[in-house]
Amino acid sequence: MVEIVVIGGGIGGLTAAVAHAQRGHRVQVLERAARFARPGPAVRLAPNATAVLDRLGLLDQVVELGTRPARAVLRDLSDGAKLAALDLGATLTARYGTPYVVIGRADLLSLLADACADADVELRPGREVTAIGQSPLASSAMGGTLVTCADGRIYACDVVLAADGPYSVARELLGAAEPSGDGWAAYRTTASFRELALAGARPDEDVVAWMGPDAHFTRYPVRAGEAYEQVAVFRSGNRGPAAGEPEWGGPDELDAAFADAAAPVRAAIGLLRQDRCLRMVDQAPLSAWVTGRVAALGDAVHPMPAYLAQGACQAIEDAAALADALNTCPDSGSVAEALGAYEAQRAPRATRVHRARQVWDAGADWLYTPS
Repeated sequence: MVEIVVIGGGIGGLTAAVAHAQRGHRVQVLERAARFARPGPAVRLAPNATAVLDRLGLLDQVVELGTRPARAVLRDLSDGAKLAALDLGATLTARYGTPYVVIGRADLLSLLADACADADVELRPGREVTAIGQSPLASSAMGGTLVTCADGRIYACDVVLAADGPYSVARELLGAAEPSGDGWAAYRTTASFRELALAGARPDEDVVAWMGPDAHFTRYPVRAGEAYEQVAVFRSGNRGPAAGEPEWGGPDELDAAFADAAAPVRAAIGLLRQDRCLRMVDQAPLSAWVTGRVAALGDAVHPMPAYLAQGACQAIEDAAALADALNTCPDSGSVAEALGAYEAQRAPRATRVHRARQVWDAGADWLYTPS
């Protein structure tokens, strides 16, 4: 048995916790938020992710809580012309073995948290990690690790898995600078079928992406026939008030970015919440994923471009790969070697996914087949 501390109770962190606990390891999850099942944008799970959830015994619940879009459709942002389509239904499921599912973020996190509890994972909300140290005195095994929280609590373990996002506390240990999100802004909201219909946005059951050179707009069903997630992403030309320019990524820039878009997009833009702009982190995967007994996963090591919808999927793949790697450890003394094998396996795959500009460019065969 290996003693594991997971930093971050998001999708990647909780999946890693379940996967390791099911292999017989002792796992604790430290999450800075007060609760695990937090609301947020819906999650698109392609077959490379649902295959992992199937192995963990969670797929039936994911399908029950989610919805299954019929197609992914790519359209031109300016005139709405159809450029390509990908079947997401029975044909895709038969090809890859598991389905494409859209599920609410809070629903997925709640399901994962319940699975953690069933596997005797110790879930610890309200724990903000401030430092990670590696010391031979940290555990019963030589070369263990120490995790320190803002409230002074210290956790000793054999392995630390950092799943705490692009601004991870592990980045300094991995020799990485702070990520930059400047340049791209995103607005998200969930709209009802009725709101979209009244606005003239013509909702359907497909995942639809309208693509342009400096902006794209995506809509997909969260609950078929009832609610739809909408995401508008564009390149901001401002650096912000500190630079003497207008607000970075503000509502005026949002309107300007989509002023010449196809009519359904312009209609849908008016339904977006404009009180919260998200800065997008688009950075190549780190050159180092592991240092000693500390490994990073998900956005902590490879923030994914929003348009490929692979952020959660790649974090889930990471979690499975880590569990497979640590399962080969005869004892805690071989942890560093196992983590090195995880990096060697996952880094090429995540880098390839990051560089793919669209599912249609990438080819779904290699993308939707787990590594």
